[in-house]
Amino acid sequence: MRLSTCLLISLLTLPAIALGADNEQLRAIVKADQAERENAWKPEELKPEIMQGLMQRDAERRAKVQIELAAGRVRTSSDFFNAALVMQHGPGLEDIRMAHALATIAAALDPASRDAKWLKAASWDRMMSFQKKPQWYGTQYVRDADGKWILYVVDETAVTDEDRAALGAPSLAEAKKRVEMMNSAK
Repeated sequence: MRLSTCLLISLLTLPAIALGADNEQLRAIVKADQAERENAWKPEELKPEIMQGLMQRDAERRAKVQIELAAGRVRTSSDFFNAALVMQHGPGLEDIRMAHALATIAAALDPASRDAKWLKAASWDRMMSFQKKPQWYGTQYVRDADGKWILYVVDETAVTDEDRAALGAPSLAEAKKRVEMMNSAK
């Protein structure tokens, strides 16, 4: 079944799946995922052996998320957000597509969740960058050949700053200012 068909079926069944308590297993997976990322982008942490270990543990976490999804234990907005956040760190386009689908469901289940809306925008931008297309929301940064952070190419006509704000993404001016801060941080 195509991802878009799966997403449509999921959206149609949202009221039925939105019941119940948050999945504690997913919460623990995300806690480990985020703990590793607190310092992951410091220059001393970018050593190949450290990054290789991180990528291996990311793969293990994605496998655990897929088990939770297959078992039907992803039910609440928080669950979908947590699953999306872990899938967002995948190395392939299919991982990012899954993250975007899950974030879209999380945002639909809880329209007031700024985190879910932001992840919906960020996963879209990441998906676009994986396809070598301009991002829309300005959430993705990359390093240039000199190792300096730059804002990944943005299609400035795709959405407005109001659209960005509605999803919790920064305005383009704010995104560009963030690059300066990222490069000045020691």
